[in-house]
Amino acid sequence: MSSSVFSSTLTKGVGRRIFVLFLVAALVPVLFTAFLAYSEINRSIRQEVQSALGTDAKAYGVDVLSRLTAASDKAQQIVASVERSLAIEYETDAYLVDDFEAIWIQDSNDVHLQLFGNFYKQIPLERVDMGHLQGGGSQLMTVNVNGRHDLVMARLVNDGEYSDKLIFFDLKSGPIWVPKANLPYMTDFCVFAPTGETLFCTDERAAESSLLADHLDRVRQNEVFEGDIDGEMYIAASWQLFMASEFRHPAFDVVALQPASYALRSGADFGRVFPPALALVIVLVGFLSFNLIGRSLVPLRRLTVAAGEFAGGKLSSRVRMRTGDEFQDLGDAFNNMAERLGKQISTLKAMSDIDRMILSGATFEEVCECVVGHLVELTGCGAAAVIAKDADAPRYAKMVSFAGQDYEHERIASPQEDGDDESEDMHILELAQKDRDEAPYRDYFEAHGQTHVVVIPVILNGDMKGRLLLGSESQNPFPEYIVHRCVDIAGRLAVASASVEREEELYRQAHFDELTGLPNRQLLMDRLEQHLVLARRDGEFGAMLFLDLDRFKEINDVYGHSVGDVVLVQAAERIISEVRGTDTVARLGGDEFVVVMPRLAGEEPARSTAARLLTRLSEAFNVRGTDHFVSGSIGIVMFPEDGDSVETLLKNADSAMYRAKDAGRSRYEFFSARLNAESSRRIQLERDLRRACQEDGLDVRYQPQFNILDNVISGAEALVRWPHPEHGDIPPSEFIALAEDSALVVEIGRWVIERTCQNLREMLDKRLHPGPMSINVSARQLRDEHFIKDVLEPLHRYDIHPGYMQLEITETTVAQNRDTAIGILQSLRDSGVKVAMDDFGTGYSSLSYLQDLPFDLIKIDKSFVDKIATGDRAEMICRTIITMAHEFGKQAIAEGVETAEQAEFLKAHKCDFVQGHFYSEPLPHDEFLTFIEQQDFHTMRRKALEIIS
Repeated sequence: MSSSVFSSTLTKGVGRRIFVLFLVAALVPVLFTAFLAYSEINRSIRQEVQSALGTDAKAYGVDVLSRLTAASDKAQQIVASVERSLAIEYETDAYLVDDFEAIWIQDSNDVHLQLFGNFYKQIPLERVDMGHLQGGGSQLMTVNVNGRHDLVMARLVNDGEYSDKLIFFDLKSGPIWVPKANLPYMTDFCVFAPTGETLFCTDERAAESSLLADHLDRVRQNEVFEGDIDGEMYIAASWQLFMASEFRHPAFDVVALQPASYALRSGADFGRVFPPALALVIVLVGFLSFNLIGRSLVPLRRLTVAAGEFAGGKLSSRVRMRTGDEFQDLGDAFNNMAERLGKQISTLKAMSDIDRMILSGATFEEVCECVVGHLVELTGCGAAAVIAKDADAPRYAKMVSFAGQDYEHERIASPQEDGDDESEDMHILELAQKDRDEAPYRDYFEAHGQTHVVVIPVILNGDMKGRLLLGSESQNPFPEYIVHRCVDIAGRLAVASASVEREEELYRQAHFDELTGLPNRQLLMDRLEQHLVLARRDGEFGAMLFLDLDRFKEINDVYGHSVGDVVLVQAAERIISEVRGTDTVARLGGDEFVVVMPRLAGEEPARSTAARLLTRLSEAFNVRGTDHFVSGSIGIVMFPEDGDSVETLLKNADSAMYRAKDAGRSRYEFFSARLNAESSRRIQLERDLRRACQEDGLDVRYQPQFNILDNVISGAEALVRWPHPEHGDIPPSEFIALAEDSALVVEIGRWVIERTCQNLREMLDKRLHPGPMSINVSARQLRDEHFIKDVLEPLHRYDIHPGYMQLEITETTVAQNRDTAIGILQSLRDSGVKVAMDDFGTGYSSLSYLQDLPFDLIKIDKSFVDKIATGDRAEMICRTIITMAHEFGKQAIAEGVETAEQAEFLKAHKCDFVQGHFYSEPLPHDEFLTFIEQQDFHTMRRKALEIIS
């Protein structure tokens, strides 16, 4: 059997698994038995070693104890000699000092007397157990001397001058610790103090190693401990030498240790014998199993080779096997499978490529190229094409074709064919019988020698997306299974078409405004970021125009969103018509538009464009036969100088736009640093105003109104004031404009009516009658659906006659929503509430509708009163307004009267009422209450009767 067969059998496949199973079946019992035997032998050896080392440690410890006892006896004899002669009798007792390095006496005052040797160590007396010594015993102590641990023995001298003094004996290590020559073979000993210090080791390497000291707790528990000492493994066991009763010293740990190589030599012998025996078993089992496997797996190996060729795409390969058994049946099944796979693999590859292109975001044209290429490969046809609808031109179609060389893209008329039901089913056309309207692709296929075309519709959920066209030279060119595969590809192409349409729709929804078709905020931010980067890189300038439509909200509220939407679309068209083709026009939302103008030479192009836009936007917007008028306020920033980021540019442009609004609307403003500061202040004030509304931070002042004939109070105007905690009193002209822009004016107006009714109720309870209280009403309040309730509900709740309430409405407010405003005012007037026409002559004054307005009083604006006695035409206007009011059966009141000349003029021309600083400035509620209390009671009673009558 060749080495290649041997290698293939052992390295892969069933042969390797069977071979491994044979080996496992033979070796597992052998290995298990060997493991148990080895474990048991090793355990027994270790137990024997532990026992032997423990015995050796004990013998060594007992020997040390006997030597210590002998030393103690010698010490006792020396003590007796000292007590007799106050010195050591060397002539007769010289042998007694052989075990000692030094002997000295120490009293309680740490005074000592050296008796023998030169060594002296001051011993703390608190370590001495006097009770034990007084009983005649010896005490052993461990003393650290220059890093060396010495044993010192203490006894008590009980006679003569030395009575109650201590005598200390420093023991020599040699006589105490047995010399190494007297130790068991290959065995070393170490003695450790209770605190872990090494007292003595027969082997210097063990003494210098910290291994035994670090694992002393394990040794004390009689565990067999193995460790590396100077590169050699040792086994150790211990025994404790107890000395507490005799020497008043904690037990010493005596450790006996042997090299592991010597202690475990019996187990090593077993380890050397076992591997050769195991190798012999493996060789025998492997040889027998390999021969059996090799004869059985040749057919399987052939099938494996064939399967590998199939997997590599060689589906033409076949398995030749004549074994007459199951392996032959399996080989025939392999051959049949290869034949079927060869027919399907092209279709699967085509559909896989289409799926990949769908997922990778390829264009529809690229997908079509992939499809027609696979159609030609799958069917073998002379030419193939894909026809798909052209979304930009429904009367035309896109055709992608392929005839084995280059892909061709062209635009053709949308195929009409015969219009019957078969156009939505797979069918075959004979080109010669179809004209070019029915088959606009006829010329292409005839140019490639095709006489027939198989048409396979591309349909998804009933929607015809296109057609697959397969050229042929005969009526029935393709087998049925090929046609089925082409139908599958058509289905996949329909999915691709829907996916592309969905992606395009999602992109449009995400980046374009649905109403106007303009880029939205996200696309604007992307393009503006690109222009900003290019402007910084190339040193160029650009401009951004932030445009807001003025009075658009009024059109939306009065005529509805449908009309407002038409106005927005027309405004977008006008803006586009006035900018360059390279400019970007975007809608941020609502009535806000942005124009980005890159690559400008300076400010002038932005200025002229803004002027043109204002002109176009001021023209009438005709919606359903009605002209609507709006204007625009434009804020302009130049980039990159006015901002280094998109967010900063938008913020600064917005600030400039609001500056244009504050300056009178229908104009443009360039951004400046001062404008930025004003914008920041405006934002902060708006935030503070909102907080003031929520936290009752506003105040109402009352300016009295007087009958000009008798100077008797006839009423008062409630004026809202804002005492800012940091900036002081904020002018009404500033914070009322903020409230109008942020819709807070409705909430503020509701609060003023509530507070005025509350104060009026307090006056009425004191039997004071100030007359009607005038309250200004804005256009936003008048458009609010709860306005009538906001006026009448507080009057009813505080039980106040409606005649005490007078609403001041400007002409502009009524003109913005004439019919609705007249209806609301008439309803309130019918309830008893009075109505005054405020700032008359400054807005949309028109006699054609003035006679229809439900009002009781005309108020002459302060701008006319200021110019009385100056020779201006304002005097004529004042006279005309007073006369006109009287002609309408109404009364006239002049506001802002500040001089005697103005008062005399108005009185001379029969103005009914006046108010202003000449008579009284606006008063806080408490001061106004005091002012009313000073009025004549009968006059106030008469006014009350006039109100309720």
